[in-house]
Amino acid sequence: MIFAKIRTAAALALALTIGVAVWTPPAGAAAAGDSAGARSAGVRGACATTTSLGAVEGRAAGSVCTFRGIPYAAPPVGALRFRPPQPTTSWHGTLRATDGTRVCPQFRDQQSEDYPDDKSVYADEDCLYLNIWTPATDHRKRPVLVFIHGGAATYGTANEPRYDGTTLAFKGDAVVVTLNYRLGMLGWTELGGADAAYRGSGNNGLRDQMAALTWVRQHVADFGGDPWNVTAIGESEGAFSIGAMLGTDNPNRLFRRVILESGTGYLAHEPAMEAKLTPPNLDVAALRTMSTQQILQLQQQVLGALPNAAARAVYFAPYIDGTLVRGPVLQRVTTGHAKGIDIIAGSNRDEMRYFEQFDPAMRHMTQNDYDAFFPRQLNGQRRRMVTAYQAGRPGASEGDVALAMLTDQGLRVPATRLAEAQSKWARTYVYQFDWAPQDKDSLGAVHTAELPFVFGTLRFTGIPGGQQALATDRARMTRLSQQMVATWTSFARTGDPNARHTGDRPAWPRYTSTKRTTMIWDTPPHVAKAPRDAERALWDGFDFAGLDLNFFYGREPAGQGIGARVSSTGAHPA
Repeated sequence: MIFAKIRTAAALALALTIGVAVWTPPAGAAAAGDSAGARSAGVRGACATTTSLGAVEGRAAGSVCTFRGIPYAAPPVGALRFRPPQPTTSWHGTLRATDGTRVCPQFRDQQSEDYPDDKSVYADEDCLYLNIWTPATDHRKRPVLVFIHGGAATYGTANEPRYDGTTLAFKGDAVVVTLNYRLGMLGWTELGGADAAYRGSGNNGLRDQMAALTWVRQHVADFGGDPWNVTAIGESEGAFSIGAMLGTDNPNRLFRRVILESGTGYLAHEPAMEAKLTPPNLDVAALRTMSTQQILQLQQQVLGALPNAAARAVYFAPYIDGTLVRGPVLQRVTTGHAKGIDIIAGSNRDEMRYFEQFDPAMRHMTQNDYDAFFPRQLNGQRRRMVTAYQAGRPGASEGDVALAMLTDQGLRVPATRLAEAQSKWARTYVYQFDWAPQDKDSLGAVHTAELPFVFGTLRFTGIPGGQQALATDRARMTRLSQQMVATWTSFARTGDPNARHTGDRPAWPRYTSTKRTTMIWDTPPHVAKAPRDAERALWDGFDFAGLDLNFFYGREPAGQGIGARVSSTGAHPA
């Protein structure tokens, strides 16, 4: 029996068509980075190289070489389903890394420019591949930026056009890597309680990411990169994962620096919560024989039992298993386990308004609705906190105030807390992204809004009003993107985000617990000392140690595990 609500194969049968999800770039995608000024005379040298695994052929994309679809681990299929990633083997002949790669199993609600072939389901479990952009396959030891995508650990791919690495690679003279990792139940379900041989399977998605970083260290020199100068960049779930890696043993074996965009390691589930989230009565043998579609349908029913889009966004996440992630991330960072790893951490001003696109309840949230999110440890001062947030936002609706509190609770304050802890051990910088479209449809500086600027693609998928803003304010938006590209690649090269800026933005001081100096990314960028510090300080009584689904479902009836409540309703991506 898989679990109570799903007993028969008939209940799981899907009227869906399966196909191999090989990504084909839409017209113009190869030069997506040109929007921020990545044009040049062309690639220096041939787009080919030889690694210890075999020869690889890429493709010239304007100013850089691209290599798409390089395997970094063995296919996690058959006996390897729900198992840790295994090393890939060498290949014969030349690997043609020119046409993209597969998409890890996931549902998509609708067609978008990121998924142009209009599939509603992607179902190829052989998906552990990465993409590389490089100015040349020489041996110049360029800094390496490895990006881990977000998507609530249930959707997303390394191939999305908004993650095109052309501009970062060319403008920063750097090597850029994007990667796939297992999503949803296939990568983040703990089966150790049902079968001890699968203990730790709830972190297999994290292990995939770490396997990719290990592959990069072993082979990136063959693509013109410096294996000892790797910066891991994560957004949302990707940032949560990199944060969790800071809680592993010797994280500096994986990277030298990290950039955490809208996420920290606080959302590594506590062991008790991981057990609570796992659906009961799991039968590992049955799970191993289910089709990919059946696994996805099961996953949708589990997510459908959750109360809102925000809860669905963090259901699948790393957890503290005591073996890989040894303990609470902040505690380990505070005591120096990530010593020497430079950090940029930040969030967007209106993060949680992003979810209004997917969940009407988030769009019309009241303070009573927010009661389900509010940490019980702070019950005694809730009224004072609400009053303070209202005073800082004259005329704001009740829902906007609640979402501002939720943004601070879930993303901004955890980022500053982590930065403060790491500032004792390495160079640390904090930002807030404030740019927002000036459009009637705009939701503000929402979750993911910084990505088009960081990558220099200026693709505004999922950002209401973004494309309209580009039509009227392209020059200033392009300049902001150029500034962020220069800053991110400067940090990756030296650990100093100021090394390559040309005076067109203020210097970015390090973050400390006394000054809390923060870069505000807007048009133009500016530096603020301790922005909204009174609101930040209101959370001092909350230790964030259990910032997982207790955060999103803190009023759950005693003894009723979330994993046990399964409905047939769908889930929205976040």
